[in-house]
Amino acid sequence: MSESTRNLGKGLAASFLGFVFAVVMIEAIPRLLPGVMPKKLQAVQRLYDARNSWEGMMRGDRELGFVLQPGLDLRFPSEGREIGIRTSELSAAAARGIGFRDIGTSAPYQAIALGDSFTFCDDAPAETCWVRRLSEDLGISIATLGVNGYSNLAEARLLEKVLPSVGSKLVIVAFFPNDFKDNLHFHNWTKSGTDDYWTWMRRKRRSDTSDMLARNSVLYRLVDAARRYRKRDTFEYKEGGLDFLFRADAWWRYVLERPGDTPGYHLTIEAFEDMAATTRRSGARLVVLLFPFKEQVYWDIAREYYADLANMNDVDIDAPVDAVRTALHARGIDTCNLVEDLRAEARERRQLYLKVGAHWTDEGNRAAADAIAKCLHRLDAVDEHSSMGEVSARAAS
Repeated sequence: MSESTRNLGKGLAASFLGFVFAVVMIEAIPRLLPGVMPKKLQAVQRLYDARNSWEGMMRGDRELGFVLQPGLDLRFPSEGREIGIRTSELSAAAARGIGFRDIGTSAPYQAIALGDSFTFCDDAPAETCWVRRLSEDLGISIATLGVNGYSNLAEARLLEKVLPSVGSKLVIVAFFPNDFKDNLHFHNWTKSGTDDYWTWMRRKRRSDTSDMLARNSVLYRLVDAARRYRKRDTFEYKEGGLDFLFRADAWWRYVLERPGDTPGYHLTIEAFEDMAATTRRSGARLVVLLFPFKEQVYWDIAREYYADLANMNDVDIDAPVDAVRTALHARGIDTCNLVEDLRAEARERRQLYLKVGAHWTDEGNRAAADAIAKCLHRLDAVDEHSSMGEVSARAAS
């Protein structure tokens, strides 16, 4: 073997060992010394850890796609803190084995709340969750049946399953604009012949090997995050007490182009029609809560960042929510639109949403509970003869 060949071999071996060492460091340091990592790397780790925790909280269900497991007692990673999550089992005979988050309210429940992660309050402690605050404001016991990632179609099926046994006379259901795409995904899953919605969704996005790496490898997470987010337009805003990362996500840009005229929109209205029929059969009252997204509430700030994007100059940011509200009113379904109430709070420079995440801060949960309480009283949705109690002075003001 020539000297040059030996030197080449040594160089390749050294490069390989250097690569292995770098990979080991990338994998080890975030686990051993998480606090020394750059903030963006910490954010990536938290997002993937949260996804892993969330999936571990669920089990597949052939009718609902997936359900929350009962009997959980864990810490869920959030921005800057961990959130305690406890779950109990629904007492309804038709819903055995289905869990719901324990926020400190107790049966009998005069009202139930359905929705996705906003209603689950997965970035808020139980005591600051808007459902808990609303329960205290109205003087009634409200159970939150919100589940991360649920669609309105799944919520309609869950309501039909549990309402006759729970016996609540008030049903509040939260709508968030990403429900358009979630309803379309759920509709397609029902035609797939599989028993686990989330496994079906995951395999549409990545292979089992990729999923295993996403669960366990820091390096893979960095590469995967860069691949997934490189096409997203993101903008940072930090001024006057507000600290936000705004994102021009495809899901809301798409529905802005065709408000009230997408497959997901039509499925959304269908789901609420089903819920209205279920509540009528049980003698209950249905109220749909219209939740805005972060960019929508802070549009006076965010729109400056999106002015140069295609089709964003003269956009009506409220059009998708307004389309749902109009359609539900035409069907005799009551709504509480939180857009203007939250904008009024936002004008006071209050941070209602997390910096990076899409969910409400503790202050946002407070503002939402106040707005919902006032709306329910305007609608006379709280039955004064059912021992629901008096609204608090804060909610009535």
